[in-house]
Amino acid sequence: MASSWVGQWRSSAWVVSTCLLVALLTCTLRCSECVTLSNIILILTDDQDVEMGGMTPMKKTKELIGDAGVTFSNAVSFTATPLCCPSRSSIITGKYPHNHLVRNNSISGNCSSTAWQKEAEPFAFPVYLNKMSYQTFYGGKYLNQYGSKDAGGVDHVPPGWDQWHALVGNSKYYNYTLSVNGKEEKHGDNYEKDYLTDLVLNRSLHFLEERSPNHPFFMMLCPPSPHSPWTAAPQYQQSFSDVKAPRNGSFNMPGKDKHWLLRQPANPMPNSSIEYLDNAYRRRWQTLLSVDDMVEQLIKKLDSIKELNNTYIFYTSDHGYHTGQFSLPIDKRQLYEFDIRIPLLVRGPGIKPKQTLQSPVLNIDLSMTILDIAGANLSTVNMDGQSFLPQMVSECFPDCVCEDAFNNTYACVRVLKDANLQYCEFADNESFVEVYNLTSDPHELENIVKKVDPALLQIMNQRLIKLQSCTGDSCRNIK
Repeated sequence: MASSWVGQWRSSAWVVSTCLLVALLTCTLRCSECVTLSNIILILTDDQDVEMGGMTPMKKTKELIGDAGVTFSNAVSFTATPLCCPSRSSIITGKYPHNHLVRNNSISGNCSSTAWQKEAEPFAFPVYLNKMSYQTFYGGKYLNQYGSKDAGGVDHVPPGWDQWHALVGNSKYYNYTLSVNGKEEKHGDNYEKDYLTDLVLNRSLHFLEERSPNHPFFMMLCPPSPHSPWTAAPQYQQSFSDVKAPRNGSFNMPGKDKHWLLRQPANPMPNSSIEYLDNAYRRRWQTLLSVDDMVEQLIKKLDSIKELNNTYIFYTSDHGYHTGQFSLPIDKRQLYEFDIRIPLLVRGPGIKPKQTLQSPVLNIDLSMTILDIAGANLSTVNMDGQSFLPQMVSECFPDCVCEDAFNNTYACVRVLKDANLQYCEFADNESFVEVYNLTSDPHELENIVKKVDPALLQIMNQRLIKLQSCTGDSCRNIK
């Protein structure tokens, strides 16, 4: 029986994570073509929200992937943690952060560290695919510390990848370094040759041309958009000139009854902060137009080589983003909906078009779903997530404030049955607790911890304790 409990947690220093336990309602009906060796593409953007309109620029993507397949409701698709390296590590390993042990974006936080390379990378899902005769390609951002001297430099190529074109360090659009199959490749600021989103696309198209038609392929494409520095392609730098960040919900609201990080920003925000975040919001959208073009060109190529109908295409992001919510100008990292909800669109064999699914999924489920498509024996895979393939193919369908600190360590549990409640504890001197009823308060404006039945708070605390120590199958069967 599926559980309605959802858990999350995140820490900025010693236990970074957001755990989301999602027991999916799966169906027993499976069609035989769903387990054949289809091709798979995962497109992973950087910092693309869904709550604040982050998918609005993606007209081609929504038509070519969402309308051609399934869109997971933005009410049910979550990131494992709202921070780049821990989230990407969860996607790659299929594990909650408390199991892959990536705590933040630093080497000391285990981001692409030598320990990560030894203990996590050999068991990542591309390794399984490669052993199953999949031809594999990676292009774009990997992990924030990848390629640094302390992470083994550009010589290190994670196992499982036949073609490796990974960005050294964090997202950039120009003037960056790539590791191309373990060799350093420097790039400048020429749009035609160097713009990273287009380069990832072009190299993926070349991979499709050169691949062997006798084996399926997997591609993971990770453009920098819409991460800062928000450098749009020349043809899009004047787009959305009248757009401003949404003023609804929690925009420019005080962080009353919230953790101290949310209580410290000036409210109302100064005009300089609002002007800055409005500009960032527009530029983020501008960078996404090149990603939208990438999706269009990729699908045209798949169609021309007669592989479109045998290819699953996933479109998602590592986490969300905020621009002015609770007077926080720009960033991620927080426990609120705008930071933890992500877009998720999928098309592929056996998926009926124009579906919207409401069952909850998490980004740790991506790896298990991809391996399920590839025909792997999931019972032999040591991952915390679970496949959501059955849901898709069956008939059952400048002015800144501190946003992180050593004690910004929180753990959350969520109940989705009967009411949509989120319960969060901070492991700091305040022992602060936040509780929200997302049904009556979708913008998380009122912390109702003092209004909730203490018995329910105790139950949620007990579920949280179990989630924080779960592993593998126990993460899927919390009682």
